[in-house]
Amino acid sequence: METYELTVSKSFAAAHRLREYEGKCAALHGHNFKVEVTVMAVKLNELGMALDFGQIKEALARVLEQIDHSYLNDLDAFSHKNPTSENIAAFIWEEISKEIKPFKIAQIKVYESESSSVTYKKGGDKE
Repeated sequence: METYELTVSKSFAAAHRLREYEGKCAALHGHNFKVEVTVMAVKLNELGMALDFGQIKEALARVLEQIDHSYLNDLDAFSHKNPTSENIAAFIWEEISKEIKPFKIAQIKVYESESSSVTYKKGGDKE
């Protein structure tokens, strides 16, 4: 079976701290995060496209508006869990999956620096 993976990226800035953590990230600090969203499709439309990149970009922009230039710890999504890159990726997955139905997200990649990133994949989703 052929599959197509479409990836778009966008950056956002946010501050956070890690609760109950015994390292330097326990202190308030910020990052210029970069997010990559990869969407999977198994067929093309009559124009030869799986999905318009613009649709994915717009969906990602709407999701990131919720967290851009914020103190992540103050947001409901992170009130009971640390705003780690892992949890940020899971949050983005949940939010963007509402925006791009019926397409399946293949992965979310969150960079908190040029050299550090986390990739989140969620099994069991239906197309």
